[in-house]
Amino acid sequence: MVSTEPNNMGFFSRDNSRNGGNTHPLEPASTAEYDGSVTTSGGAHQQQQQHSPPKYGSTDTDADHDDNYEDEHTPDHARNSEDSGEESAPLLISAEDPAVNPLKHFKIRTLRRLSLLFLVFSAIMYFLFLVSMFFTIPKLNTHGGNYYVMMNMLIALGNLAISLQVFAIPTRSGRIINFIMIGFLFLSFILSVSVNKLRHYEGNVLAILVNLWVIFTAAWVLLCNLAVERTRVSLEEIISGRRHGTGSRAQRSCKMWVSLLWALVVFSLILAMVVLITLSLAVDSYDSRISPPGEYVEVEDNLYRIHIYCNRPQRNVNETTPEPTILLEAGSTSAEVFAREWAEREVNDGGSTISDMRYCYWDRPGIAFSDNAPSPMSAGMAIDALSDGLNQIGERGPWILVSHGVGGIYSRIFASRHAGDLYGLVLVDTYNTEYFTDNVGRSSRGFGYWLHGLVSPLGIDKQIGWIFGGRTSEDRIFGRSQSTSGKYNLAKFQEQVAARTFTKNEILAASEILPEMTPIAVISSQQMIEDKAGWADYQRELSQLSNNLVTWEIVEAPHEVWRDDEGRRTISRAVADLRVMTGMVADVEM
Repeated sequence: MVSTEPNNMGFFSRDNSRNGGNTHPLEPASTAEYDGSVTTSGGAHQQQQQHSPPKYGSTDTDADHDDNYEDEHTPDHARNSEDSGEESAPLLISAEDPAVNPLKHFKIRTLRRLSLLFLVFSAIMYFLFLVSMFFTIPKLNTHGGNYYVMMNMLIALGNLAISLQVFAIPTRSGRIINFIMIGFLFLSFILSVSVNKLRHYEGNVLAILVNLWVIFTAAWVLLCNLAVERTRVSLEEIISGRRHGTGSRAQRSCKMWVSLLWALVVFSLILAMVVLITLSLAVDSYDSRISPPGEYVEVEDNLYRIHIYCNRPQRNVNETTPEPTILLEAGSTSAEVFAREWAEREVNDGGSTISDMRYCYWDRPGIAFSDNAPSPMSAGMAIDALSDGLNQIGERGPWILVSHGVGGIYSRIFASRHAGDLYGLVLVDTYNTEYFTDNVGRSSRGFGYWLHGLVSPLGIDKQIGWIFGGRTSEDRIFGRSQSTSGKYNLAKFQEQVAARTFTKNEILAASEILPEMTPIAVISSQQMIEDKAGWADYQRELSQLSNNLVTWEIVEAPHEVWRDDEGRRTISRAVADLRVMTGMVADVEM
């Protein structure tokens, strides 16, 4: 018999017995097959599924009846979710479910492999920069030291490493942090290439490439975060069959939340480092308005430059007995401080014994206005650079060397290599060979300078001193706060590394070469003798460097002897004695 009951598609079903039980291919399935209803041969309706969809060709009344039926049987919380939009409905899918794992896509796996490749490249470059601090690799050093480029490469390393750790579970907070980071990195890049001083120290080709690389890595992490997020959302939509907006709705496990919290902390620390670096560059940009008092001289085949200053042009009284020039060699303080607090005051003082004398000073590599030199850098190598610079500007002496602290080591080497142009040495509380190797050559001392230099690009102590300590630009460049710069710390680190090897051998050689009748004056600090065991013996050893000791005086003054009025006058008298004594010798030889 033929059923006259319309099916779901609006057609009438037939008795399939005449076709062997097969439905005509152009006809839809029967109502019994489609919605589970059961019909009898007479077409009587026996059973109907409760949640059958609206039938094709149904009237408005039928549709309203179906809608009302669904509303009556829909839970309140589901109806509220539908009213507020499907995007707000919770998706009960675990983020650890393989079905929503973005790494199942080839594109995401490729991004992850590239991130790993960038991480390895950054690690290799950081290692090369680290090695270059001990032994400079060509083209891998900057005039301001490698601490700035190392810090930037460390930021790239940290950013890539932590992004790989949470690669498959991206977060909006990570994207926001990286977006802000890119802005500050770009600002740092603009400062480093637009300010003359920064461009010279930190803006060469190497530093520019490193700056661009760290910006690229931050942008890459942001891109990967977005790509993984969109892939995860699309997988969730496929599984749930509905759209969920731009954010993932998968439920994360406790382990995932711990990883995300750790990543957020690390990303925040990296962002703080980037902000501090930018502020430090801003302070350096402000300090760049201070011009050096002397002139820059390119040395070592234009490899780097040193700063040399002379208070007035060279003038000789006569060709037979030229007037000597005082050459200052600084110790724990910079040469600018030594010159201002002693030489400049004594020369400008009409009653001083050296008021008419000429003086020069220089900044050793990495100190004050001079560039950092390639590693290794011993005292003898620094003196070679000084000799080259003096020769280029036409300064050939004769010299009276006035040195303080560790500067005495450099003056002794200079004296041995310029004995023919030497009037004498004035050693102001200087180091002897034993003290230099035991204290300056300590590994802990070098590591301290290296570690301080490593964090110096952040400029924390620099900014604290500026805001709360009233430190000026002069303080940071050549004064009491110059230790906040990476240049200074690298120079001291190089000094320590070479102290027990290259420099020690150079000192021993200088002691053998120095003529026995070289005039020497030793001025010692009573305070250092009292406070430091063995200091008196060290000073006595210095008085025996030659057989022509002009004077040895002990002054009631601190280590910086010239900061005491009596100590300043004592240094001036010693210089005047060497000047007079050398003139008398010249008259006798005539």
